[in-house]
Amino acid sequence: MQVPVMFADPNIPAPNHPEDDWKIWTVINPATWMVPFFGILFVQMWLVHSYALSLPGYGFKDSVRVKTPVAVVAPAPVAAPAAVAQ
Repeated sequence: MQVPVMFADPNIPAPNHPEDDWKIWTVINPATWMVPFFGILFVQMWLVHSYALSLPGYGFKDSVRVKTPVAVVAPAPVAAPAAVAQ
């Protein structure tokens, strides 16, 4: 596929894709940029997941179903012992 390219100097040949795609690594050196790129990617992933897990219904605390406690009421009064007939 031939990509249209506009150059200021018409003597510069247009790149031939994908045969010339390897040349990008002569400009972007992975030994220099790979670790900072992954660091930025990690921070971005951390921020996105922190936000997503803080939304109601999506966090870990929302996935645990806790049994609803029974209403707290006063204990039933103790009945006085019945008089024993003699």
